[in-house]
Amino acid sequence: MEERLMDFGEVRAEFLEVLRGSPAARRNEILFGEWSLKDVVAHLIGWDAYFADILASLKAGKEPPYWGNISKFNEASVQRRRSASWEVVHDEFVVAGDEFLLRYAQLSPNLWHVRFWKGKPYTPAKILDVNLHHYAKSHLPQVKKHLSGTDLKEKG
Repeated sequence: MEERLMDFGEVRAEFLEVLRGSPAARRNEILFGEWSLKDVVAHLIGWDAYFADILASLKAGKEPPYWGNISKFNEASVQRRRSASWEVVHDEFVVAGDEFLLRYAQLSPNLWHVRFWKGKPYTPAKILDVNLHHYAKSHLPQVKKHLSGTDLKEKG
């Protein structure tokens, strides 16, 4: 489990490095669908903060609230930050990811594989895998491709 947590930390560090190198002029361009780079970061903040809250609930012995409709959750995360500046969103991204990692570091190993919603397969180990995949296989490659300009070459 610690290895996957380290993997997440490494992917997140790479994501932060890519964001640091992103040209200001490209941060509001549509990356995919209707989302800009800033919107993708806002989306990731929503999940990192939510997953950190789940871990806090588990540690306190409480059942965490279920996310409900994923599309609505995603859109709410983006809309909540749409009017914020890049700097504010970037800083919130750093804080949310740090909190996510901290909550995992503080989680008792005996809770890693405990299902926290009746009838659902989710455990802290599972949501770490989901979030790692979200970063490493979905959004980081999309962002790198967009910022390298290869997505523009393919469209043109």
